[in-house]
Amino acid sequence: MELRQLLALLWRRRALMAWTFAAIFGGLLAIALLCETQYVASAKVYLYHSATKATLLNRVSLDSPMVSSASLTDTERATYEDLAVTVPVLRPVIAELDLKRKRKSLQVLEYVPFVRLLIDHFWPRLGLRPMTYEELTNKSLVHVLFPRPYLKAAMMEDSDILEFSSSASSLRLSMDLANAAARSFVARESAMRQDECRAVAESAARELPKAKASYEQALAAQQEVRRTEKIVDLTTEGQQLVSRYYTLSADRDANRLSLIRAQGMLANVKAQLARRPEFRKTSEATQRSSLIDSVKLTLRDLYLDLAAAKVRLTAEHPAVKEIENKIAEAKKIIKGEAQKVFGSETVSTDPTWSYLSERAAEYASQVAGYECQDEAFATLLAGVEKKADAFPGRAAASALVAARVDANQAFLSNLNQMEAMAKAGEGMDLSIAHVVEPAERPGKIDDYMRPKLSLMLAAGIAVGAFLAVVAALAAAWTDATVGTREALAEAGTRVLGAVPRRDLPARGQALRRLREAIFPAGDATAPVVVIAGADDADGDAPRLAFDLARAVARGGTRTLVVDADLCAPRCPDTGCAGDTAHRHGLVAGLAGLPPGPGLAEALSGEVALDAVLVPGSEPELFVLPAGRELAFEAADRLMDGPRLGETLAVLGGRFDRVLVAAAPFSRSGDALACGRAGAAVLLVAGLFRTPARAVAEAAEACRAALGRAPASVLSGVPADDLSPREQWRALTARFRRKRPVRVA
Repeated sequence: MELRQLLALLWRRRALMAWTFAAIFGGLLAIALLCETQYVASAKVYLYHSATKATLLNRVSLDSPMVSSASLTDTERATYEDLAVTVPVLRPVIAELDLKRKRKSLQVLEYVPFVRLLIDHFWPRLGLRPMTYEELTNKSLVHVLFPRPYLKAAMMEDSDILEFSSSASSLRLSMDLANAAARSFVARESAMRQDECRAVAESAARELPKAKASYEQALAAQQEVRRTEKIVDLTTEGQQLVSRYYTLSADRDANRLSLIRAQGMLANVKAQLARRPEFRKTSEATQRSSLIDSVKLTLRDLYLDLAAAKVRLTAEHPAVKEIENKIAEAKKIIKGEAQKVFGSETVSTDPTWSYLSERAAEYASQVAGYECQDEAFATLLAGVEKKADAFPGRAAASALVAARVDANQAFLSNLNQMEAMAKAGEGMDLSIAHVVEPAERPGKIDDYMRPKLSLMLAAGIAVGAFLAVVAALAAAWTDATVGTREALAEAGTRVLGAVPRRDLPARGQALRRLREAIFPAGDATAPVVVIAGADDADGDAPRLAFDLARAVARGGTRTLVVDADLCAPRCPDTGCAGDTAHRHGLVAGLAGLPPGPGLAEALSGEVALDAVLVPGSEPELFVLPAGRELAFEAADRLMDGPRLGETLAVLGGRFDRVLVAAAPFSRSGDALACGRAGAAVLLVAGLFRTPARAVAEAAEACRAALGRAPASVLSGVPADDLSPREQWRALTARFRRKRPVRVA
């Protein structure tokens, strides 16, 4: 489609486009004016890893990633973003600000002008109810029509800054909401760190009595050996056994410390899950599955194989790497099974529950790994002890007991240190979140108002213009009317031409061409022509018949135009008075004739035919008006009677050309009745007004009743529509007024 054709199509649908644009633009403008104004504010929280806190937490093994980088990972950003809008963070905010929201029934009532002002002034607490967590964080299209306090949190792009954005009916409430959410997030993040320290301290405290007992037992055994055995020099093989035992003991103790920490963290996460009643499970549902137990046995054997391989091979050897990969795969299986156990009862999109269940599964896999390593170390140490016991002369006995004492002493010291550090962390601010930009009153409040009038107007113009064009294109695509001569020919008619509707010089020339097409020079075989519209949507057939009759009469041909639409609605002429029985027909109104008898009276025999033939505006033009208005049954009786054919035959003999303006095909069969009297039929279709289906049905009716296809003419051309310049001139001329001349 060319640009000129597209512009012409849009211009032709300008009324539809104007109504569509007005509806969209007016709707958005009404929303901007009627909706309650909301003010937005934001507070920013900076998340970073402190080196000082990282050292403390790393010694407790709570946050080891902090040591390597000060910035957050993508996983940490997503986790903190989800944590910011969870119930533990937002519930204190709702309680602190005592957030309320208006009921929708009241908000609907407030759309009535001045009602909101009266309610806010006299009954400010009317229709308020406490907000819920879901209402504070969920926003939809309904929120635009029925606003309420809203809060969201999102990480700013390419930074470690978490932004809390809020909206409320007042700027003060919006600022307080953003700041309260930021403070609550920082407090919650710090509380989570302190809870982890508390859990580790409790786990370490439970293990301290066992560690002290083991140390005292090893010390007593050393004293007994020294009392009963003399100190002897060790051989090289004995020294290797002792060194091996000491190394394994140190690794076992380090593994036990890690196991204690992991058990403490798992207990902390389970406690947090238990405090959520909507997701609480029974004790049977959270028990470890049989698959975990079977994988643990395999994991223990793998650790034994790994220890044996490291004695013989280097850490980079393929066999060692293969065993380590198998261990990692076994841990992954345990983690996946544990996550099923902790998250199988409720499939939820709640970020807090998902975060806690994932952490529980991670700690469960760590605990399983540390337990398997502990069992593997016990087996290895028992083997070393067995070799030492079988050593000749018990040369390694004293050194072996000393190694046990040193190992238990180191474990007890590390356990005490971990408990002390964890207790210290309980009272410290270990949060990595800090409020760096609280919400404050802006300099230009208009930029923080929603809906913003200028923004809504711009959106209304853009969306309205787009939808207006879409509506015009859709209307053109679904248009079933006749738009071209080709469409008129496809309906089964013989197209004679197109005639403009406007009173332009081109209309007169088009009528002359139509005259020559209907009445060729020297051809008098068809003196009577019936002109009828295909559908009531186009009422141009009577006017076309009258103007064509004038064009024929100007050529010196004796011409008669007959108004045969006896049931057409009559429009009273302002210049006529008195007689209400006779009203103007369409042709009579165009000819400027007064009310009087016509075809209806002639067919009924009330008046002679010569008495109703009236001279027209041209010397050779005569008019036969319709006469009085008849009911449908009476009009059908006259048009189906024998006098119609006799009358048309008489008129065809007295006039050279007779043009009969009949009722439309969609409303009446008068055109077919006149055609059966020997007249030719000319079908009139309005450009972009007459449905193509109506033209096809009229043509089919002519072929069925008369045995021939009708000729057709297209009433209207693209030039009928005013151009933008002509439209502008018409508007300026309508509003232009002449100034009165003052007489001195």
